[in-house]
Amino acid sequence: MNGTALVVGASVAGIRTAQALRAEGWRGRVIVVGEEPHLPYDRPPLSKQMLTVRGAVRSTPLITEREAVASEIELSLGVRAVRLDSRRKRVALEDGQELSYDQLVIATGAAARPSPWGRLTGLHVLRDLDDCMGLRRALHDEGRVKDGHVVVVGAGFIGSEVAAAARALDLRVSMVDSLPTPLGRVVGPAVGGEFTRLHHRHDVETHFGSGVASITRSSDRLHVLLDDGTDLSATVVVVGIGAKPNVEWLAGSGLPLDDGVLCDEEGRAIGASDVSAVGDVACWTDPDTGMPRRVEHWTRAVEHANQVGRRLCGATVESVEQFVEYVWSDLYDWKTQIIGRPMDGSRVESVGEFDGAETKAAVLYADEQGVLRGSLTVNWPRAMLLLRRAMAQRADVRATRDLIETKLWPPRSSARIPI
Repeated sequence: MNGTALVVGASVAGIRTAQALRAEGWRGRVIVVGEEPHLPYDRPPLSKQMLTVRGAVRSTPLITEREAVASEIELSLGVRAVRLDSRRKRVALEDGQELSYDQLVIATGAAARPSPWGRLTGLHVLRDLDDCMGLRRALHDEGRVKDGHVVVVGAGFIGSEVAAAARALDLRVSMVDSLPTPLGRVVGPAVGGEFTRLHHRHDVETHFGSGVASITRSSDRLHVLLDDGTDLSATVVVVGIGAKPNVEWLAGSGLPLDDGVLCDEEGRAIGASDVSAVGDVACWTDPDTGMPRRVEHWTRAVEHANQVGRRLCGATVESVEQFVEYVWSDLYDWKTQIIGRPMDGSRVESVGEFDGAETKAAVLYADEQGVLRGSLTVNWPRAMLLLRRAMAQRADVRATRDLIETKLWPPRSSARIPI
């Protein structure tokens, strides 16, 4: 618990690790290196309310300067880590500094996948605060543009939330995705179809099942050509096609890399007991599949950070597999919450109704043995609380569905969703 703990990455995982180290009794130095010049901030609002609020807007801080000083957490911001020498236990920074460590925590997160169509004026990605502020200016300017048209490429969480934000600003919006439904990889095609209807109810034009052949610019317009021949003329294009872990700076370090930093279930980098990885950049072996697995969820990043902080201070910790994954999204009048891994389920049970603004629904996903593996709720927090307990207990899917139906669903409206 002595020596220098160096945290590279001022993400939620990095800041929570630093705070956990202090809370658990680390007595040496705690240094956090962050590439961005801004004080560490929370990312979920970037694709939600920060895009729509009119007037001045501020990010939500993860830690203030005063809190950092009080906790003796040294913030080194606006400088990027460029190289790790794991043998000498030193990290080189872009400004020429070298920092030594006794324990290194890699929390560099993930970056938005760059646009395959190059950098064009009016084309945006969304991952960090500067991305958000640039896109925000563009969307708010759209209200003054004749025949303005926002085209969103990618119908995952980021794309869906950007589309909802643009519609909240009363902008014309089109969405494009090569999959037949939005969020299809997460919730499956049947529930994905409900999200298609949600977008349609809010007057979003959709082009699902179509890929983008090219994006070009002429005069003051962007032209999004789809592989079915459709040509969408846009004033703003947002590309949200996923993220990739920030591990380029670790090339040649000797650490094993495969879609992130390979580590064990307690966050130790494989083959390097003095290096840990947390959050979006951490990749471990899934015991069910034997394949590398990486999770990009806010709650998992916080849980993982607390786990690593405790372990480095000598406390007993749980395996990362004990944590139940959780993600939420606000889309129009739907509050969607997802736990576990719905994509691992081959059986689906449901309770409630998808009924426009009156939607209240729970969808349960189970494996072939009927064990609950993931769940989704819309506008139903009480059902989500019950489902979180059921997930922790590896409950039977049909018994869980019946429990929700008996306890929470009015008998007069107990029809199940046809899925």
